[in-house]
Amino acid sequence: MTHLRLWLHIVDFTISLRCTIHRGRPPMNLHWVFAVPALAMALAGCTSARTAQRDNALFETHEIETPAAMHQTILAGNFDGSGRAQLAMVIVDPSRSVRIRLIAWDGEKWTTALDGRLDPAVLFVDVARIAGYDRLITYRRGSVQWLDPESGEQRPLVDLRIPYRASHEDGIPQLAIARDLNGDGRDDLLLPDTDGFWLALQSEDGSFGPVQKLGPGDPFANAKAYGDKRTYAHAGITSENLSWYLSRVHHFDFDLDGRQDLVFWDGDRFLAYRQDEFGGFDVSPGAFTTEVAFDFDGSYGLAFQFGDASVPSMLLGFGPQTEHTILQGFHDLNGDEVADLVTLTLEGRSPFRLRGRYNVHFGRPAPDGVSFPATADASFKSPGKAGGLQPWGYASQRFFDFDGDGVNDAAIGAVDIGLGNMVGAMVGNSVSIDLAFYRIRDGEHTGKPDWTRRVRSPFKPLDKRGPLFPTILAGDVDGDGRSDLLIGERWDELNVFLGVPGKQPVAARPISVAAPLPGDERNARIADLDGDGKEDVYIQHPSADGPGRIVVLMAR
Repeated sequence: MTHLRLWLHIVDFTISLRCTIHRGRPPMNLHWVFAVPALAMALAGCTSARTAQRDNALFETHEIETPAAMHQTILAGNFDGSGRAQLAMVIVDPSRSVRIRLIAWDGEKWTTALDGRLDPAVLFVDVARIAGYDRLITYRRGSVQWLDPESGEQRPLVDLRIPYRASHEDGIPQLAIARDLNGDGRDDLLLPDTDGFWLALQSEDGSFGPVQKLGPGDPFANAKAYGDKRTYAHAGITSENLSWYLSRVHHFDFDLDGRQDLVFWDGDRFLAYRQDEFGGFDVSPGAFTTEVAFDFDGSYGLAFQFGDASVPSMLLGFGPQTEHTILQGFHDLNGDEVADLVTLTLEGRSPFRLRGRYNVHFGRPAPDGVSFPATADASFKSPGKAGGLQPWGYASQRFFDFDGDGVNDAAIGAVDIGLGNMVGAMVGNSVSIDLAFYRIRDGEHTGKPDWTRRVRSPFKPLDKRGPLFPTILAGDVDGDGRSDLLIGERWDELNVFLGVPGKQPVAARPISVAAPLPGDERNARIADLDGDGKEDVYIQHPSADGPGRIVVLMAR
């Protein structure tokens, strides 16, 4: 979920929707939707941590002091293969030097495993599972490399170049380019270009095969996003829009042979790169069509629909009535192990007040692959009216098995961008988010959410810390196989709603945990750090003026 820069631009009547988005996110942190010294010890490369045994049945709290940083990226992974909790820090210090630190929990304290300089040519990073180890991978012009945690040296993986444009304010961000695409348990590399995608598959020995170009070019390459004077292709790939590009990649078993295929929309048809028995993908795709009608693929296409409309016209709804239907993606929502096609239709006169409706078209086996009926089998409304601002993170959705019953569910959130909440955000530092949870069971859904909640940070106009953007995380913190919902509406408290069996997905009353939350919700992440089957939370509080800290909530 993006920050409040959009609203500030509205106040100035100079809107710029090119706001900072995390990547990899998953977006809204409902992922929603992955050592570090005291200042005096930083130069010596030591790492210190203070572990507090607080009165809380869920977590053990660790605080790790970090050096001053203009920007820092924290990544989780089992980098040395030991299974102990580990974090990687990519730090841009006040002198603009870039450092890499690997820290690990030894059962009593956090220790430094690696502390060194990172090549300044590195533009972004990610974590990939390679040959049984989590590896920090880096992208620089022309190549992807991995960091050897023992020597600190970077070793080549593949040679490729994308038109990536870096920004100083982004530091060295984490961008999601690694994932297992063929189901062999090994992460592969998928990077976008303006005319398709670059794919490199990992072999059993950890090496990567030849780079393969696949997929069509971006349909909006020659168009201009609202507020941008450049065409989309000329703007290049950035930390803001890389996730836009990757949203065009659809991953499901089209031909029902038990293997996941790669599917792309190409204007009037789908291109399907089928996976073969060896884990590779077709060089030349097959094509198929659908009777389901939609206007474009991916919510980012909304950024190109506003034309030259003025800000007052957009805010007040003076424009014409519009209706856009978006291909949201393919998800098995009725539990029959066949992908379903999901669209989102947005209606209204202003992108700030669009009514949203999700339609689900159940996939059906057909002679040539999965087919989808023109008429939706299930439908449900989107909470709030922020759907028109999805490209900038003001609305988000995630389809995953929340309750552990083997069937995917829909979790949807939207920032309240009504006039009252906009004023509350700008004047009172208060932000509201509407959450809704939907389940389809036995092929049926009433259209109403199974669970809703409004999340609101406190109205504090004099708070010098600025707005608190609520933290929303989903993960299994108690190890029972059901996801739990973690919500932070206060600066010093995280409410944990444990997942429960039954119609309601989570408990009615939360367990409150003392935790220093960030104003920027992207600085709070959830992951199973120590491999015990329970997810942990790590929160970073970077500071450019002095020591910062990382707070780790280790699940008990």
